[in-house]
Amino acid sequence: MRETSFLWDYFLGPRGENVQLLSELLTAGLNHYQRWREGLYPEDESIFPENYPKGVYFKKDLERLSAAWEEFLQKMDQNIPYPSVRYGAQMLKDPALPAVLAYFYTLLTNPNNHAYEGGPVTTQMEMEVVQQLLSLVGFETGWGHLTSGGSLANMEALWAVRDFRKSGTVVFSKGSHYSWKRIASILKTGKVAEIPVDAHYRMDLNALESELKNGNVMIIIANLGTTGTGAVDPLEAILKLRDRYGFHLHVDAAYGGYYRSVILDQDGCLMPFDAAEIPVSDYVYSQLALLGEADSITLDPHKHGLVGYGAGSVLFKDEALRQVILNTAPYTYHVTDKPNIGMFTLEGSRPGAAAAAVWFTHKLIPLNESGYGQILMRCRETAQALYDELSQFESLRAICEPDLDLIGFYRIGRNPKSLQSINEATEAIYRKLSVENPGAPFILSKFVIDPETAGRILPGVEIDTDHFTAMRGVFMKHWMRMGRKPDYLDRLIEELRKFDG
Repeated sequence: MRETSFLWDYFLGPRGENVQLLSELLTAGLNHYQRWREGLYPEDESIFPENYPKGVYFKKDLERLSAAWEEFLQKMDQNIPYPSVRYGAQMLKDPALPAVLAYFYTLLTNPNNHAYEGGPVTTQMEMEVVQQLLSLVGFETGWGHLTSGGSLANMEALWAVRDFRKSGTVVFSKGSHYSWKRIASILKTGKVAEIPVDAHYRMDLNALESELKNGNVMIIIANLGTTGTGAVDPLEAILKLRDRYGFHLHVDAAYGGYYRSVILDQDGCLMPFDAAEIPVSDYVYSQLALLGEADSITLDPHKHGLVGYGAGSVLFKDEALRQVILNTAPYTYHVTDKPNIGMFTLEGSRPGAAAAAVWFTHKLIPLNESGYGQILMRCRETAQALYDELSQFESLRAICEPDLDLIGFYRIGRNPKSLQSINEATEAIYRKLSVENPGAPFILSKFVIDPETAGRILPGVEIDTDHFTAMRGVFMKHWMRMGRKPDYLDRLIEELRKFDG
C-alpha cells in the first residue's frame, strides 16, 4: 500500500500536529482579506473613530470579549474527544485543512447561495462542485445542488418525485436512515412500505418483489452505506426490478457515495476489479460501478468528503424533476442570465462557505483512487482487518462482514442460545468502551436492532427480548493503521481481547 504525503499534510492531525501550518495559512488569508476590503471603494474614509482603538470604551469591550472567549474555550474543552484516533462511535472526522481554510475565509464575507447576486463566486463554485459530484457517481447528465445535510437532500428527492409522479408507495428498508419515515410523514405521501433486511443488513429482495407485486410503487430508496452497519443494498438486482416495474430509484449514498472514488482511475474512468488493488469486495465494486444508473442520489460531502458539517447534496438525472419544484420570489433572482440555485431548492438561505469548502477540498484531493481513494482505502481496510480478527475470537462475533468501514459486533453470553444473555454480555463492553466510561481507552457506540432482524442475524438463538444490542465501530478516520507499531487498531484489538472468553 503506497503512502502519499497528503494523508498527513492536509489534516490538522489527531494531536494537532499541523496547527502551525494552519495558523500560518489562516494568518496569510486574513492579511489578504484585509487588503481586499481596503481596496473596496478606496476613496472612502474609515467610519471608525480617529482615536480608535485607544479609547477606554475599547478596553472595556476587549476585556468583555476576552473573558467571554475564555469561557467559550472552557466550554468547548468539555467535548467528547472526537479528534482522537481512539474515537470511533459516530460519523465524526476532522475536516481536511483545505475545507477549514476555505470555510473560514469565505465566512468573513458570508455569501448566501440562494441567488447568484447573494454569492456570485460561491454560486459558481457550487455549480462546479455539482458537476464534480455528478461525474463521481457516474451521471453523464443531470443537475443538483448542495444542502444542509442528507436528511434535507432526502426530503428534496422525495418532494420532487411525489410532485412528478403524484402518488404511489414509498419503499425503503429497515436499514434505511430514520429520516425517511419522518420525511414521508411530512410530505404526506400516503402508503409507506418498510422492507426487511437480510443477514448482511441489505434489503431483502424477495420481500421487495412481493411489495412490487402489490402495484403502484412510486419510489424505492436503496442504500449505499447504511447508518447502522454501512451495508450496501443490491443495486444490480434492484435495477433489474426497475426495468420490470418502472419505479423511481433513489440511492441514499450520503455515507458511502465518495467510495466510488476507490474504483475510478485518474481520468475518472472505472478501473477493472482487482482484489489486490481495490479494497472493496467484488459485490460492493459492482454496486459502486452501477451507481450512475440510479435516478437520483443523496451524497454528503460532510461525511467522507472531508468537509465540516452543513454540506450535503442531492443529485438528479432527469431535468423534468427540476421543473416541478421550480419556485421564485419578487425580491430576488433578478440576475436572469446567471444560475439562481435557490429557485430549485427547499432551503432559501444556504451558506456559500460550505460550497467554497467543498470546492477547495476537491481541488486538492482528487475524486479518484489517487486522492479520496487513498483515504477511503485505509478506512475500509481497518474495518476489514477488525472483522478478520474477530473471526478468530471465541465469544465476540461480527454481525456481518463490512461492506465499507462500519462494523457491528456482539458478545456471546453465558447462554449462547438466549438473545437476552447476548445483550447483557454486549452491554458490558459498551459500559467499558463508550462515552458512558469517562476513562474509556476507546469510544465505540451501540446499535439496537429489531427482533425480526435479530432472528435473521442470529439463527437458532431464542428471541427472548424486544431488541438486539450490538457494538458499532465507525472507522472513517484513516489513521487507525498508520504510524508507529502497535498501531491503534492493534491497541483496540487488545482491549477487545479482554472480553473474549
